[in-house]
Amino acid sequence: MLDDLKNIFRGNNFIGQIIIVCAGVFVFQNLFANIFPGFNTGLLRWFAMHSYLPSFITSPWSAFTYMFMHGSIGHLFWNMLIFYYFGRIVHDFMGRERLIGLYFLGGIAGAIFYLLVYSLQHLGGQMIVDTPLVGASAGIMAVVAFAGFRFGDFQMNLLLIGPVKLRYVALGLFVMNTLLDLSMNTGGKLSHLGGAAFGYFYFRTLNAGKDPAAGFLNLFKGLGNFFKKKPTIREVENDFRPNSITSTGPKSKETEARVDAILDKISKSGYDNLTKEEKEFLFKASNNK
Repeated sequence: MLDDLKNIFRGNNFIGQIIIVCAGVFVFQNLFANIFPGFNTGLLRWFAMHSYLPSFITSPWSAFTYMFMHGSIGHLFWNMLIFYYFGRIVHDFMGRERLIGLYFLGGIAGAIFYLLVYSLQHLGGQMIVDTPLVGASAGIMAVVAFAGFRFGDFQMNLLLIGPVKLRYVALGLFVMNTLLDLSMNTGGKLSHLGGAAFGYFYFRTLNAGKDPAAGFLNLFKGLGNFFKKKPTIREVENDFRPNSITSTGPKSKETEARVDAILDKISKSGYDNLTKEEKEFLFKASNNK
């Protein structure tokens, strides 16, 4: 089992990686909450999304980290189940990188919309209680909405129902999880709206020939390359530079032929594989004026 988990993270199984990370965070969160009183309070303070702008400013990364946390086992189970089925459709037709960009950008869009609505209420004079938001629902709703718009005629076989077009499955999930009874889980449903809106936006921008997900991934790849250790340059005695072999005087054909042969050897196996005699000859030839 441990080997299977390692293979998931070594490979390109993004859906499996998200499921494992979210499940792992849930176990970690609940395990330590039972051992250390107040653990969850601190965890939510720093990693859950906030509805109050000053709180969010002190932990802006929470617009990303809140997606890995869940409030209950049922919350986790249904999110991951929906992501598994709809994520596979987007992955198979659009590729892994677009699924990654759609999922994370949809989650961030949901967090921003959640914060924006509560901030507008606060500006309108309403007292805001800083309510932590957790869950991958916004990112998943972005995937669901995009799949419904992009692959609406694709059919899913539903248990006890049979084949149903994807657009109707996506619409049903959106209505049940977002529009029904807004008085319950209001913050979560606001984030669903933001995620679904991004899914539609992504659908439209792809049709227009643009890909926001590509820019998002390029940003992260650029940051990753920035922190990579740069290769060191090793100094080599009598370092050879091909352009330095110039001569104002006549060269014998034998010398030119031998220099060409040594250059060819360098291009194939490197300077270090030259013999001492070849290095000396090349050094003398490069300094022959």
